[in-house]
Amino acid sequence: MSRAPRPGGLLLATLLGALGPAQAQTPPAAAAPPAPAYVDRVIEGLQPETLDEDAGYDYDRAGWPRFLRLETRLGTQPFDEGQRTRLGYSLYGWLETPNHGTLSLDGSFTPGDRQGTLTLRQRGMPLTGGWLANHELGIISTPAPDITRLPSRVFVPTSILQGVGGEWEHPGRGLQLQAATGVPGQLQIQPASGFERLSGRRTTLGAQWRLDADSASNPPGVARQGWTLALQHESAQDVTPVGSPSPSGNGFDAHATLVAARHEDTQHRLQARAMSSSVNDARGSPAGYWLEGEWDDGPRRYGAGLYRLDPGLNWANLPMANDITGAQLSARWRSRQWSAEGSVDWLRSVSGRRAAGYYATSSARWRLNRDSGIGLGMALRNYAGQAWSSYGDYRWQNDWGTSGLRLELEGGASQAWSQMLSYDQDWAVPQGWTLSTSVGLGHAGPDENTGLPTENLWSTAISVSAPVTSRASLHGSLNTEHASASASRNSLNLGASWRIDTRWSLEGNAIRSTGRSRTRNSIDPLAPPQIEVNTRAYRSFQAVLRYEMQAGSLSVPMGGKPSEGGGRIEGVVYFDANRSGTQEASETGAPGVTIYLDNRYAVRTDTQGRFEFPFVASGPRTVSVRNETLPLPWSVVDEGQVKVDVRLRETTQLSLPVQRAD
Repeated sequence: MSRAPRPGGLLLATLLGALGPAQAQTPPAAAAPPAPAYVDRVIEGLQPETLDEDAGYDYDRAGWPRFLRLETRLGTQPFDEGQRTRLGYSLYGWLETPNHGTLSLDGSFTPGDRQGTLTLRQRGMPLTGGWLANHELGIISTPAPDITRLPSRVFVPTSILQGVGGEWEHPGRGLQLQAATGVPGQLQIQPASGFERLSGRRTTLGAQWRLDADSASNPPGVARQGWTLALQHESAQDVTPVGSPSPSGNGFDAHATLVAARHEDTQHRLQARAMSSSVNDARGSPAGYWLEGEWDDGPRRYGAGLYRLDPGLNWANLPMANDITGAQLSARWRSRQWSAEGSVDWLRSVSGRRAAGYYATSSARWRLNRDSGIGLGMALRNYAGQAWSSYGDYRWQNDWGTSGLRLELEGGASQAWSQMLSYDQDWAVPQGWTLSTSVGLGHAGPDENTGLPTENLWSTAISVSAPVTSRASLHGSLNTEHASASASRNSLNLGASWRIDTRWSLEGNAIRSTGRSRTRNSIDPLAPPQIEVNTRAYRSFQAVLRYEMQAGSLSVPMGGKPSEGGGRIEGVVYFDANRSGTQEASETGAPGVTIYLDNRYAVRTDTQGRFEFPFVASGPRTVSVRNETLPLPWSVVDEGQVKVDVRLRETTQLSLPVQRAD
């Protein structure tokens, strides 16, 4: 017997201002359809399986598929010397409509500070003539043409705005148009997300045209071929540099324009970009040009590039590499047992302020057998000073779990030398538990820049999570970093979660941090400028009461089709400091990062770097990390995308690293 629809099932539709009432799904006809290859049938007389196995979960199947999460947060803000307790609220939800695409909202509000965030999204809305529209309102990332988001040797920065943006695309014609405008700012995370406004206003326009439009609608996994052209322009009015206060009347105007062209086929890729910038308080209009190509030869990939970035080049007053010209060669070889890559840049200053030099990197990983592997890597710079860094690691599986031994060395005339040996262990523990530890010992030489003497270094870390009952769990981590003559840091993070029932849960978290970490700057001359992170001592706590509701036809999961089932995707985005590709006990999650599922559904990571898509259609799906939402100089690995195969009624776990340039 089917249950009657519950009257509260259209809550999210009301919040989103849906254009029409949800319609109940009509049961399939009694006549048997033609015999399919396989259908996940319901056994007669057996209650349908819901998202939670709790028998008390009265699922409302009426109306469009929808999801709602409400949170009440009580806590203190990091770096708040007064330790004032704040009350905050957050909201996340989505609604799948048949004619207006996917509607979603993501917001938070802290009444005591009178600040908050709100983002409304509408994605995949069909328009007349074969067009699709994506709209965003609130706290948004500036849109950009697809080919300008692809990895490149030259990093072009982007902004986070409080404003409105839109994207209109015609897959059949290979056209894409974009526009956004708003006030720039920076996101804050705890206890509820806030937005710190910076001065001025930014407006961006973009367009992309695929000349071979037929390949624009190729199915996933089929390489697109032909030429693509793109144009991007950004204007900034009355702005000051990122991180500066927002005084009125002291700003200036800046503009930047980027033109891009890309050609690709099954084995070759070529892209060329040219940009110019201007600021009204400086003379001239510096320009930048770069050309990059790749070609495949079986398991090997080769690359070459040329670039020239004039002195003073910037992206509408956002800093980027400048006063440098160079050429690059690269190669990569991947097989089931081996992976190796390397590159070398020959560099010269455009202004002649620095002598010519080079920058080279190399890394390799060899899978010795099914249970062990070894990796090596090195970066060497002889430009604007001499510096180098290297590492070697050995990872193996044993009766204890997975072990890793890593040696890191760095030095050079322009930076202090250091040696660090660390041992990481992911312990074999009962199902539902996780336990990882890390210990490191090292030595650092004198630093002429800071005046620090020779000192000894040591660090330890432990991270654990444990189920208390079937509905409650504890988790925590402890990190210590000690230097005998300078910076030392201790950090303790404790948390607990309790699922009260299928819709209500309670979570708590407390953090205590003292001291400062040793700073490590990238030696890559073209690395994006690093934003200084506040690492002074702080303490904070947070308690979260969460309510989740999902309703609507289960036959239409996120990204699915009628009669398809679905599963769940859970994951974490973390700072992969040692570039091992595995989250160690000392590596923390990346908060406030935007994650997309199939470029249609968007969520932000929480304070621990975690994210979740609650009900996803079975089959191949693409999860992507938006690079522009990461703090500099961190960036995504490869293209920031991972393809997963979601299975019926199963949870897919993802661990997505982001890495810093060498």
